[in-house]
Amino acid sequence: MGVLAAPSLRTLVLACGALTMGVFGTLFSNGYRFTGYHGDFAAAAAACYQTAGLFGIAAGFCLVCHPPGLWEAVSGMASASAASTTAAAVRQLSARRRARDYLALGKHRLSALVALTATAGYGLRSDESPLTSPAAAASAGWTTAGTFLTALSANTLNQMYEIRSDALMGRTRARPLPAGRLSLMHAGLFAAATAGAGLGILKTKTNDTAAALGAANIALYAGVYTPLKAVSVANTWVGAVVGAVPPMLGWAAASGGDLSLATEAGAYHLGAALFLWQIPHFHALAVMARADYAAARLRMLAVANPVANARWARLTAAALVPFGAGLVHEDVTSEWFGLEAAAGGAWLYARSLRLSADPSSVAAARPLFRASVLYLPVVLAAMLAHKRPREEVAAEVAARSRAEAAAAVAMDATTDGEGLVDTHVAAVPWVLLAPFPFLPIVPLHITTSSKP
Repeated sequence: MGVLAAPSLRTLVLACGALTMGVFGTLFSNGYRFTGYHGDFAAAAAACYQTAGLFGIAAGFCLVCHPPGLWEAVSGMASASAASTTAAAVRQLSARRRARDYLALGKHRLSALVALTATAGYGLRSDESPLTSPAAAASAGWTTAGTFLTALSANTLNQMYEIRSDALMGRTRARPLPAGRLSLMHAGLFAAATAGAGLGILKTKTNDTAAALGAANIALYAGVYTPLKAVSVANTWVGAVVGAVPPMLGWAAASGGDLSLATEAGAYHLGAALFLWQIPHFHALAVMARADYAAARLRMLAVANPVANARWARLTAAALVPFGAGLVHEDVTSEWFGLEAAAGGAWLYARSLRLSADPSSVAAARPLFRASVLYLPVVLAAMLAHKRPREEVAAEVAARSRAEAAAAVAMDATTDGEGLVDTHVAAVPWVLLAPFPFLPIVPLHITTSSKP
């Protein structure tokens, strides 16, 4: 397998220019630069920028991913020997293999899982269902795409930093960078392109809050978590914060950028659940890859203290049992989800007990890891299935407020003049029984008698 050579300076400059034009063209095409203009001029300008943006992104990727010697062959500057070398390199490094290498560089399966959590966050907060509303479906799609691209960028930067340690571990030494199939220059350009495209999509198609969370997560994952892996066992907890951000990003995309605790507390319950889930998930994985981490001298709790590693996996799994109650309390989901989330957390906790009994055993860690992989999509699906419509919740809150106001007025009316109490019948609205919808709706009256 041939090695993909680094591009020449001229190719690099052209690629950067094309990608920059593509990103800014896409931004301008959204029309936010033309807020003071309307009609044909704004439409024509947006169309021109959109065309330039698509062309720039396409040209940039072509230049970044070019086979060795392609530029010289196209420009006529290569000799016959260079042309034959190019042809041989192209045969060796097929387009399909190159595409697979770039996907592997961005850990596309992990990135897809990250994007899935952002989609779930969007769906849980959205006023309209993406399944029935074309506008909501488009917004959810842009949110998913933007999150996926930023995750690709963060994972690429992670692999660029960890070439040495990846080369020392059996499960990672075949990755594109340690294996030499891609150069650092190509990886850097891919990271920049995916970050620019992803953040551009989040900014123009969702809102500034979502884009800021995407940028912060790239910085946190590549700039803090990755180097911390060689320094402290606390790296897993920082990585758990990184995993908690995407569902909140999706929530912010649906809420118009509002993440205030007073009105959007559900976002924090969801982020906390993703934070907790990652501890048993990654601690089980660390036990399975313990020998590799030790060989690469990465500071993992499974290597330094397997007993503590198993203990934290057990405690965080137990903490997932009541997490659904928070979403029920915030009127985000129905009571059924609280029961299902508790059952899922209990199942994960049961799997963690085996690891606690044998903290260094791969055979004990594997069932917990598999359970964690299954737990996440099942719980996210159940959460969306039991989502409460926001208009229904708003109607209940309004009715409850009216009932409380009526009750307060009735209480004030019971006192008359010099402490006399009027005899009347005060109806207690049935909505006061809302927490118990399974009870029969029976008119309830309270009779008070006047005292002389």
